[in-house]
Amino acid sequence: MTDSTTRSAPAATARGGAYRAYHYALGVFLVCGAVQIFLAGLGVFGGGGPGIDPHRFFALVLAGLAVVIAVLAAVARAGTRAIVLSVLIFLLVFLVQGFLAAWGQEESAWFGGLHALDGLIIIGLAGFLFGTSSDAVRGR
Repeated sequence: MTDSTTRSAPAATARGGAYRAYHYALGVFLVCGAVQIFLAGLGVFGGGGPGIDPHRFFALVLAGLAVVIAVLAAVARAGTRAIVLSVLIFLLVFLVQGFLAAWGQEESAWFGGLHALDGLIIIGLAGFLFGTSSDAVRGR
């Protein structure tokens, strides 16, 4: 005869693994965010070099990572705040960044400035989630 704690142990272990994956995906996202900022600078100040195309392509990598983070937050039951902020990161990366970049090129440089500011907000949110998930991953 098994008790309820024995039956829930595999589920808790699976959630723990998903939570650890969520935490490390946030870490990868932060590193990729730094690469994205580098690529933006390279594109703007490259003097006719590689241009902004690597920055545009890498935005797709960040959007894919943002989806993974949101799914892992939900699977790991990381908490309402973590799940909502993970989905917000995805929406900011996937929707808002693209519109602001396009409008910054076509409409007004102000949108380009908002594109950069939104990027900092995205990195800040990811950093916050990474920091708040650190203690749980370390077992504290």
